[in-house]
Amino acid sequence: MMAALYPSTYLSGASSSSLPSSPSSSSSPNEVMALKDVREVKEENTLNEKLFLLACDKGDYYMVKKILEENSSGDLNINCVDVLGRNAVTITIENENLDILQLLLDYGCQSTDALLVAIDSEVVGAVDILLNHRPKRSSRPTIVKLMERIQNPEYSTTMDIAPVILAAHRNNYEILTMLLKQDVSLPKPHAVGCECTLCSAKNKKDSLRHSRFRLDIYRCLASPALIMLTEEDPILRAFELSADLKELSLVEVEFRNDYEELARQCKMFAKDLLAQARNSRELEVILNHTSSDEPLDKRGLLEERMNLSRLKLAIKYNQKEFVSQSNCQQFLNTVWFGQMSGYRRKPTCKKIITVLTVGIFWPVLSLCYLIAPKSQFGRIIHTPFMKFIIHGASYFTFLLLLNLYSLVYNEDKKNTMGPALERIDYLLILWIIGMIWSDIKRLWYEGLEDFLEESRNQLSFVMNSLYLATFALKVVAHNKFHDFADRKDWDAFHPTLVAEGLFAFANVLSYLRLFFMYTTSSILGPLQISMGQMLQDFGKFLGMFLLVLFSFTIGLTQLYDKGYTPKEQKDCVGIFCEQQSNDTFHSFIGTCFALFWYIFSLAHVAIFVTRFSYGEELQSFVGAVIVGTYNVVVVIVLTKLLVAMLHKSFQLIANHEDKEWKFARAKLWLSYFDDKCTLPPPFNIIPSPKTICYMISSLSKWICSHTSKGKVKRQNSLKEWRNLKQKRDENYQKVMCCLVHRYLTSMRQKMQSTDQATVENLNELRQDLSKFRNEIRDLLGFRTSKYAMFYPRN
Repeated sequence: MMAALYPSTYLSGASSSSLPSSPSSSSSPNEVMALKDVREVKEENTLNEKLFLLACDKGDYYMVKKILEENSSGDLNINCVDVLGRNAVTITIENENLDILQLLLDYGCQSTDALLVAIDSEVVGAVDILLNHRPKRSSRPTIVKLMERIQNPEYSTTMDIAPVILAAHRNNYEILTMLLKQDVSLPKPHAVGCECTLCSAKNKKDSLRHSRFRLDIYRCLASPALIMLTEEDPILRAFELSADLKELSLVEVEFRNDYEELARQCKMFAKDLLAQARNSRELEVILNHTSSDEPLDKRGLLEERMNLSRLKLAIKYNQKEFVSQSNCQQFLNTVWFGQMSGYRRKPTCKKIITVLTVGIFWPVLSLCYLIAPKSQFGRIIHTPFMKFIIHGASYFTFLLLLNLYSLVYNEDKKNTMGPALERIDYLLILWIIGMIWSDIKRLWYEGLEDFLEESRNQLSFVMNSLYLATFALKVVAHNKFHDFADRKDWDAFHPTLVAEGLFAFANVLSYLRLFFMYTTSSILGPLQISMGQMLQDFGKFLGMFLLVLFSFTIGLTQLYDKGYTPKEQKDCVGIFCEQQSNDTFHSFIGTCFALFWYIFSLAHVAIFVTRFSYGEELQSFVGAVIVGTYNVVVVIVLTKLLVAMLHKSFQLIANHEDKEWKFARAKLWLSYFDDKCTLPPPFNIIPSPKTICYMISSLSKWICSHTSKGKVKRQNSLKEWRNLKQKRDENYQKVMCCLVHRYLTSMRQKMQSTDQATVENLNELRQDLSKFRNEIRDLLGFRTSKYAMFYPRN
């Protein structure tokens, strides 16, 4: 037959050599290249074994049972594998023939990695059969015994992973429920820089396997199904995992995309879980829940105030998806407007009139709250929205005083070396003390780390420090200097001059602080956020630019500094001379200024007009090459790179504009939700009756705590506080159970609407048809030769 298909010359060429001829040798058109299987040669299955595997593949239950019953002598290897390395159990699981799977296990077929295959294929019934199957004369197999089989070196497993980890990777809630009943456990992943004996040994033995194992563990821990099953507080666990994964992505850059994707998965899970809340009561329970590790506000708990601890924690963990979720934003809007909920439904003109009225009469409103904070009028002023308007009006008044300061400045005192403080100076000092006191209170309640995370607080700290230094220098100058002199004759570091410079810089920061008020606007807010992101990217670019600037500065200074003699005339120096001979580059500072302003075409630098004498044309040429290279690298390349970076930053914010803006607005709103800084500067430095009452109450409690009655009262108060805390925790668990149930229901509905559901339906239909065919054949007594499966009729 081969001779009929191929010429004799082909067969002779193939038999003469099993390898192709070398390229250098002359090749004949009749030569062929023999192909040979170089992989491990396995013993070929017998005809009965092929029939057995084929019957398992086709789902023929009665044929499989007949073959197993006839195998009394043991001639048939029931653990045989096909060309793909699959045994009968694996084939049955992939086809979801659970009846045949149970039959095979009863006859002692080896399961090996069948559990992993069932989990990977997400065949819930097969997993249940494997976990509950009891072999003859043995107890029920545990997950540990199944893993011992899988890790046995005599088996050729296809997956190097634990069953519970694989089930978590597939995010199958039902399979994880079955596995967790087997008392499984997971090794706790160590930190990336851990230097313990175990980590050192694993890393030394196989660093790739160690890193991949850590990644598999975190994939398991980040599974929403596993989090819902094993955590009492799934939202908190999702927050912590996303933070850990984000940190890991910065350390293990080789798997950065994987860790970032897992962190994004945790954030989306927390957001989707919050989206299952159906009313304000559930949202209030979730957002006000305090974990055991967080500090508790006992007074707020007894008074049933909203502390929004979970929302603050979400902002701390940078959970933008959670904070910007629609339910959360709706709840924040309700708390923000409080008793002024009708403000949002008013026409635009009435809104403007309301804001202007509050902005004009803010001192009167502050005095009213100072006198009667618990009255109905005081409660309206305590609304976060009203607090925001009053604080904004107070800050605008402060800026107005800064403008007036420049108008009332006396020209006749311009040359006074130590001018006295004006009345307006004392007003500014009152405002600055009020702002400093507000920052101190916020620092006390939030902590140094959380306080410095906000760029608004950093700017306020620098601004207030500059104002304090300004007025301190003015006092020093007034006490030390009393003479009049022309300003150009003053010392360069005269206290009055330094104070004026600091005051000017502080004024710039004061007006820039208004940018943070733009966050409340849906139009200006995204632009303000984009500007902040651009400044961060500009800081990264600055590191590269300074290195290039320093490199060229060193080279030009070394080239032009030798033999330099300063000119007698002082009217034209350095980069400001249109006619010059490159004396700009004689010093390091001068070269830096020249190269910096050269980017903006503001420096007059002569390239070929040098001060070198005849015969030094080579140095002149080198200088021109250096400046020309700088022009190409910085002016052409780096500036275009900066433009591309800024465009990318803006586009990144624009793609997630709504999420970024809502998150930034929530951070601003939260600063007005507590009752720590109700009054604006300078009224906040006046002791209010509320503060005095709190001080008297705290002092009386401290005194009474040392008496017998006071101790009993304190114990009762602690007992009441514990009961309230326990009740809140129970309500939280009830709400969380409802959210988890709704989440699972929504996920099931999404699965049913995808293509996967169609494939599952087809598999079920295929199994039903196969069972129906076998049952009909058995009832009719239809028997055929078992070899007819290989040779079906036409």
